[in-house]
Amino acid sequence: MKESFFNKLRGSFSRHSEEMQNSGKSFVFIVIVTFIIMGAAAIAVFFASVQGAEKVMVPSVVGKDLKTALLEMQAKELYAKIQLKYSDQAPADSILAQDPDAGAIVKAYRRVTLTVSRGTSADQIEDYTGRNIDDVLPTVQLLSGGRSSLLKVADPVYQQDASPRGTILAQSPEAGTVVTDAMTLQFIVSSGTQTEEVSVPNIVGKTLAQVYDAMKGSKVIFDFSSHIAYDNEKPGTVTAEENPGGKVAEYSRIKVEFAFAQPAADGGRISGVLTPADLGGAPVEYPFPVTMRLSATTREGETKTLVSFTHTGKNFSIPYDVEEGTLLTLHVLDGSAQEQTYKLQR
Repeated sequence: MKESFFNKLRGSFSRHSEEMQNSGKSFVFIVIVTFIIMGAAAIAVFFASVQGAEKVMVPSVVGKDLKTALLEMQAKELYAKIQLKYSDQAPADSILAQDPDAGAIVKAYRRVTLTVSRGTSADQIEDYTGRNIDDVLPTVQLLSGGRSSLLKVADPVYQQDASPRGTILAQSPEAGTVVTDAMTLQFIVSSGTQTEEVSVPNIVGKTLAQVYDAMKGSKVIFDFSSHIAYDNEKPGTVTAEENPGGKVAEYSRIKVEFAFAQPAADGGRISGVLTPADLGGAPVEYPFPVTMRLSATTREGETKTLVSFTHTGKNFSIPYDVEEGTLLTLHVLDGSAQEQTYKLQR
């Protein structure tokens, strides 16, 4: 009896084991079939997306403006890739070339390369002489804010002349100059026959920094000379000036004497007055006052502006007091006209 029971139990266990094995095989089979079906579906979708894109004809947009070209590309379900190029023959923002060419049959959503004109390769300075400054300035200032952003317009310099007041007598740079680097456009303008007078700043007793401030805002030319301070003088100050506080014609020359400290025996600092002879170049005289700037570069490579002022050129003089080994650089018209350097060594 007992044996019969165990036989039945073993038979039942065998049947259940066989059923589980068959069930596991079925599960594996189902999983494999599922992956095959999913892979086949993915491949079918891929080829459908590659082969099923609608084919369109590339429109002709050469010669049209960029906005119109983009709209026509969009209507054909094409996308534009923009390349910019200077052109003296085509206005800015017009299409110079396209790839693929017009009429080509391509699939929708493709990129079409459009070469777009940036306009002329460089702007040129016009001839403004003989025109009234009030008529010219709005046009020039508008130009300086556009593609010719490298061009800056300085405040006009007025000069007594028989021409009607406001007439542009000269300009720098001259007409036809190509604007490729940062430039400052300077006008010399007739003030009529009436002489313009300015006050001479009183700089007696002023320090070098205060003298630089006076030079920056003054319309007189200071002719500096220097000496080692006497016992009754304060080193590093102006000891004498011609006509301080008086009235003179614009850009008249005013003599100024500067007293510097006795140089230290161990060096360290160098004081003096920079002149054209120090720069090793022939003095240049300009037809009207131009912007000049003196910068100093230390031995460590640090550069700063010492003073900026207007001057007619030729015989200029600029006082300085800097560390030994400093490189002084004179920039005329912010470097667009000339740039000269002088290294200070004992």
